[in-house]
Amino acid sequence: MSLTKKLSTFALITLISGCVIMVSPSRADFHTQKELSIDASTLSTMDIEAGSGSLVIKGQKGLTKILVTADIYTDPKHKDNYELTLTQSGKTGVLVAKTKSSSGLWNGNSPHINVVVHMPASLMLTVNDGSGDTEISDIQGNVKINDGSGSIHIENIASNVTVIDGSGQIDVYDITGSLTIDDGSGGIEVANVGGNLSINDGSGNIHVKKVTGYANINDGSGDLTVKHITGMITLDDGSGNIYVDNAGGLKVIESGSGELEVNNVKGDVKIAG
Repeated sequence: MSLTKKLSTFALITLISGCVIMVSPSRADFHTQKELSIDASTLSTMDIEAGSGSLVIKGQKGLTKILVTADIYTDPKHKDNYELTLTQSGKTGVLVAKTKSSSGLWNGNSPHINVVVHMPASLMLTVNDGSGDTEISDIQGNVKINDGSGSIHIENIASNVTVIDGSGQIDVYDITGSLTIDDGSGGIEVANVGGNLSINDGSGNIHVKKVTGYANINDGSGDLTVKHITGMITLDDGSGNIYVDNAGGLKVIESGSGELEVNNVKGDVKIAG
């Protein structure tokens, strides 16, 4: 048998014996809406564990219940492949809203749950969120959020706020207490903080204005603008331009690469060489 015939025979055997599997993408186009509620008259804290999907949390004065509306998007073949519960554990309300699996190939969005929560404004709030945009507003208690990815918007909080975030834009406005942000990547914008400010950021531009206390900022990369800080500003910056205007004092531990402009500092100015 010639070499050409041997190769042709091998190719034919390979085609006959080979197995090609074509996998069609799934579609998360089955939609259902659920509403949950529990009495909140004995509660002091609200804990939320959310998977993928948007999350909106609104505090409301005088409200005596926790009200949840969830829009659930799943695969039509697995309509019940999600967990959605609202329960009470001691003095804590506990909401779980997540799909059980989103692995595989998807045509369009993968399974997710979009959640809107109305809660008494007086409760403390803790959120553990996987992915998707998050909005939190009008809460009087402390707020703590641990987020994987997606933008975060927090507004009108009458206590302390702590944000631990993987990636995504972070906007925080009108905080009566202190604000702490530990961020991987994404821009940060902060305005009107009644207490102290602490930011530890990997990358992304940072804009801060109107902080009553001090501001400590450790920034990896990205431009940094800090204005109208009553107390001392302490900066440790890797790269990017820095602009400081109107501060009680300034200490620059490291300015990295980029331009540094400083105006209207009332107290001591210390800039590492």
